[in-house]
Amino acid sequence: MKDLRCLIVDDEPLAIEVVVNYLQRLDIRAITRCDNGIDAFGQLQQETFDLLFLDVEMPQLTGFDLLKSLSHRPLVIITTAYRDYAVEGFEWEVLDYLVKPFSFARFMQTIEKALRIPVIGPPQPAATSVISPTDEKDALFVKTDRQWVRIDVANLLYVESLKDYIRVVTTKDEFICHQSLADITSRLPEEHFFRVRRSYTVALKKIDHVRHHCAHIGAKAIPISRTCRQEVYRRLNQ
Repeated sequence: MKDLRCLIVDDEPLAIEVVVNYLQRLDIRAITRCDNGIDAFGQLQQETFDLLFLDVEMPQLTGFDLLKSLSHRPLVIITTAYRDYAVEGFEWEVLDYLVKPFSFARFMQTIEKALRIPVIGPPQPAATSVISPTDEKDALFVKTDRQWVRIDVANLLYVESLKDYIRVVTTKDEFICHQSLADITSRLPEEHFFRVRRSYTVALKKIDHVRHHCAHIGAKAIPISRTCRQEVYRRLNQ
């Protein structure tokens, strides 16, 4: 287990203790607690954290207000009793969205997701996707975990931005890469892929259905931004 440095921000003491207990079960000990957004802002100016567990509804400064005030932030996990903030959470490119009360098993999924992102240590140079001239429409290579992985474009479902990284999700697997969403999107055939919001590029032909302005690919629901909806619907109707 990596020695993750965690900051928990919540105005409910019991909610903080739940996260602390879950982290300690995973032998994560570098834990800082704040019961309001103002104190959390001060901590984030003084220390570096890998994970920020953030409640939304807090007095004086909400969770999203805190995010707006930060020029640099750790990976963010929203912890809230309300599902209504999920879309705004996606807008902020949070790592995960946990609805209280969440189980230890669900919490472990979030930590496993975080551990796949190399947040510890100095930043690595951004990897550039390489496409050979002969198969640029069929496949691309991305660098992940010190190896180059071939991604068959036909199997690509969507790409998600995770701050300085991206998650590439295919029909068979998913990969975390140190690369920008804009860069990989520019290397995909534009007639088949579309950036439906700041944090997601999707394979249009892999969309199962669209409901409540969300593109559903399997069990994944991806909100479509207001500015992109008309173009997405136009492309789907072609």
